[in-house]
Amino acid sequence: MKIRFTRPAVVAVALVTGSALVGSPAYAIPGSPDGAPTGQGGATVTEQSASTLDAIDPGTIDPGTTDPGTTDPGTTDPGTTEPVPADPDTTVPTGSFRINYTSVWTGQRVVIGQKTTEFKDEGDDQATLKRVVTWGDGTSTVLSPTAETATKQYNRAGNFKVTVTITDPAGNVSAIPAKTVAVTIPAGQITLNKKAVYQGALFNVKINKVPAGAKTYRIDWADGSFSEHKASQRSMSGYIHYYWKWDAAQGTWVRNGKGRISGVRALKVSWGNDKGYAYFQTAAKINIVKDVTRPGLTIKKPSSTNRASSWKTIKGTVSDKQSGLRHVGVTAYRVTSTGKAYCLTPARKWKRYYTEADVQKYCTYTGVKVKVVNGKWSLTLPAGLGKNQFFQVSAWAYDWADNYRGTSRTAKITRS
Repeated sequence: MKIRFTRPAVVAVALVTGSALVGSPAYAIPGSPDGAPTGQGGATVTEQSASTLDAIDPGTIDPGTTDPGTTDPGTTDPGTTEPVPADPDTTVPTGSFRINYTSVWTGQRVVIGQKTTEFKDEGDDQATLKRVVTWGDGTSTVLSPTAETATKQYNRAGNFKVTVTITDPAGNVSAIPAKTVAVTIPAGQITLNKKAVYQGALFNVKINKVPAGAKTYRIDWADGSFSEHKASQRSMSGYIHYYWKWDAAQGTWVRNGKGRISGVRALKVSWGNDKGYAYFQTAAKINIVKDVTRPGLTIKKPSSTNRASSWKTIKGTVSDKQSGLRHVGVTAYRVTSTGKAYCLTPARKWKRYYTEADVQKYCTYTGVKVKVVNGKWSLTLPAGLGKNQFFQVSAWAYDWADNYRGTSRTAKITRS
């Protein structure tokens, strides 16, 4: 009897679900039991003895009896299953919004509010929703996803419908009810006592009518500056000369450039109430005329310039032909025989000085402001001027247009 070598047998076990073949992994048994599979993929491996194997004649099995080509892999077409289309998005966004005022003056701020809790759309993230505020005057504002407010100032009177529309990515648009804002122009009245003035000259402003509800008002002086007043103040004085700008660091108005203003200028007024200030509106016009002349100024020469008594009362004349006199200042200086120097302060007292800075600080910043009567002025000196002193008197004048004139007289005092 011919001896046969022992051969491993391969047994395949199929996992079946219903009648469909899920998988049929087969594992060849290695020569060593240590390498045998443990049932990976759900297959079971059965070992048979050598004697059983010997009983089977491999030659009796016709390998051609099973034709692997008989199974048509094309019988199942994976492309025949079509996706089911999703239902169209027809849900309209919902929401509401708030508004601070429904009646305002032109220029007062209308603010709408809409928090994230005040609008939504089922199935869509809020960041994908487009929100637009239409103000009813042909303008609109697009709100960012995180914006909660939008502000508007109307520049004309009328009734304006304010709406907020919300649009989702599918194009569904909300229909939030509109809110109407009534905008009016506050009716006030201002008059001036003059139609024309020289540069810097004073004119009077009278408030003839205050709008109902107004508590304050501002006047734009047509020179870059404005002033604020209570509604109870019905008159004031003003002037127009230079351009000004506000200096926040100094907390005051400062000159803006060197030019002087001339020509017809429009004064404007802005009325204010609990809702804020309205836009400025033209209230009156005035013609600012150029002032091209300087004041006239003299110091009268006494009969005896070397006598101290002749200078006890100093006299002079002053005049201005256009904008008028704004300031006339006078001061005096005396230097003793020992070199001590004094100047006359605005309080009409002698102040010893050592430097030019002292003179400016104590005596000449304003000088003694003298009274002018019928074009004449006078100043009486305090005691102190005497023999063997050098003496000087200085006078200066400014008109309202800031045109300047200065003059002085000197004398060597040898007699009392």
